[in-house]
Amino acid sequence: MPATGHVLTEIRRARRLSQLDLGLQAEVSARHISFIETGRAQPSRDMLLRLSEVMGLSHRDCNRLMNAFGYAAVFSDMSLDDSAMQPVRDALQIMLDKHNPYPAAVLDLEWNLLMGNTAMHNLMTALVPIERLQQTSNLLEHMFDPEGLRAYLTNWDTVASLLLRRLRLQLSTQPTAGLATLMDRLLSMDPPRDWQTPSPDSWEGPMLTSELNIHGQQLKVFSTLSSFGTALDAGLQELMIESYFPADEQTRLFFEHSQSA
Repeated sequence: MPATGHVLTEIRRARRLSQLDLGLQAEVSARHISFIETGRAQPSRDMLLRLSEVMGLSHRDCNRLMNAFGYAAVFSDMSLDDSAMQPVRDALQIMLDKHNPYPAAVLDLEWNLLMGNTAMHNLMTALVPIERLQQTSNLLEHMFDPEGLRAYLTNWDTVASLLLRRLRLQLSTQPTAGLATLMDRLLSMDPPRDWQTPSPDSWEGPMLTSELNIHGQQLKVFSTLSSFGTALDAGLQELMIESYFPADEQTRLFFEHSQSA
């Protein structure tokens, strides 16, 4: 199979679509999809855009598909440090600052911490040894590290299991080498034995909370993930803003006191 068609086949199969399924959704014949994948037909740029849309591809995968068939990338892929991203950095900083005294962070696709507010910085430097922070900026690795956040999470098994299942789902829709490496790394860090099976009996309330014991203080937090819904840049589309909130009054007072101290 030609390398160009192989890319479409790989992406289609990752989304568990048959050639017939993809053809029906794109309103072309399954035979035409087969011809594209085997190199017997050269798709137009518009056809690839249509296939990308119906498969729900990320901007990065759409670019990859375009490049495979000899077309220029559709979406830019700029670093967050790029000068053109200054308005984005400003917007992110506003969101982070406004969320104080509660922690908030900007993460990339592979869960690396790119930006954090004062509360997030204070929490990480207080709980994670400096040498660990220097070794990796990956939030999930810190969550799994026995010398990192894991040591403070009293319901670590439940939280870690959810994170692994979330990462597995992410891998099914965004199968990147970086995410695959991260999954392998976390699975080598003594994960919960039955992480693949949810445990509803341990769930309480409307959302999963992370329960922490910080120097005798019992805290409960939950988080939300936000993204840029109108991003036209591949990297920007992948950014996540994780914001943490207190799940009880004791936790709220802890963070508010920490800011004023």
